[in-house]
Amino acid sequence: MIDTELVKKTVALMGSFDEDEIEKYKPFISSAALSVASLLNDEGDENDARVIQLAAAKAYNAICCIAERAESITSFTAGDITIKQNSDIKDFAEEALDYAAEDCRTLLKPAAAQEMNENNGFAFLGV
Repeated sequence: MIDTELVKKTVALMGSFDEDEIEKYKPFISSAALSVASLLNDEGDENDARVIQLAAAKAYNAICCIAERAESITSFTAGDITIKQNSDIKDFAEEALDYAAEDCRTLLKPAAAQEMNENNGFAFLGV
């Protein structure tokens, strides 16, 4: 079983979450840890730092998707003042997930590794 406390600490670092805030996301963290554990091949060690990073990136990506939906307003202008929300967080989460998946490719079952690659590229399959 992947250590969800290590995953939680990594997610907290990624999102700059405090203790109270990170507790709200415990279901996402547990789900990501279980999901990644199911993808590991026989050589994949659940305590490997790369595996922890992949689970954390997966959880953080899910958290960012929810946050993006909840905060759908990205900018607001009132007179001469414009307030713009940083929308790069979701992009960062996706990049972190891609990086972590690539880093763990050799630890994943062949079908899982291929699925991760398919999500990161473009393929023209026909007309």
